[in-house]
Amino acid sequence: MSRERGDGKMLKIDHMTVAYKNVPTVLDFSMDMKPGQIIALVGESGSGKTTVIRAVMGLLPAAGKVTEGDIVFDGKSLLSYGPEQWRTFRGREISMIFQDSGAMMNPTRRVGSVFVEYLRTHEKISKKEAWKKGAAMLERMRLPDGDHVMRSYPFQLSGGMRQRVGIAMGMTYQPRLLLADEPTSALDVTTQAQIVRQMMELREDYHTGIIIVTHNIGVAAYMADHIIVMRNGRIEDQGDREQILHGSRNEYTRKLIASVPSVGGEWLEH
Repeated sequence: MSRERGDGKMLKIDHMTVAYKNVPTVLDFSMDMKPGQIIALVGESGSGKTTVIRAVMGLLPAAGKVTEGDIVFDGKSLLSYGPEQWRTFRGREISMIFQDSGAMMNPTRRVGSVFVEYLRTHEKISKKEAWKKGAAMLERMRLPDGDHVMRSYPFQLSGGMRQRVGIAMGMTYQPRLLLADEPTSALDVTTQAQIVRQMMELREDYHTGIIIVTHNIGVAAYMADHIIVMRNGRIEDQGDREQILHGSRNEYTRKLIASVPSVGGEWLEH
């Protein structure tokens, strides 16, 4: 079921500049996104990709600030949100998963403890109910025996399992937008493919829009409807999958395509 509203745009980033300690790191960045769309931000480390999605999530470090432009979600400027609005908004409307979800968890706490706490910050629910809900969500993410995973410590899980835990937590409330920061880069090629396919199923099942940050243009080509190539904080090139892969005349884009490792060449064939 589509949750499209208004002019069909879910997210609009309008000429955004982000600065750290008054030094711009993202300059004049603009993009529009419809519900259910998958957009990839591609580029080398330091190109500004992660800064863009952290700005959307309201998670810029203390020294970082949007100095120009706007970020509009469902017609409302996210730059006007205070801490209380963000608390209810994150998780329910927009969620984020990180490069290694396990590394974001306290290694001394079981997965279930973290998951239960997360659920109880978003709704009035008993610990027992939260545990059941968490275990069920893990199983929906194809983790066999969700109860066993809930009782595990992060270090007892493989990298792929930890990423599935991160996706499960992020998708619990079926947010309209999922931000994914290099979600496959710490994984082997086979597990990468599984996680990518699983994320694409989220769009099929929940009409979730996804912005994926990746340095691998092959992963972007496999997943995305629209690809934005970033370089030195600016948009270097953009277009739909076919335009970028087969029609781009941009030298930097072609260099990124040529650098896709042969073992991952399968990404470009789909």
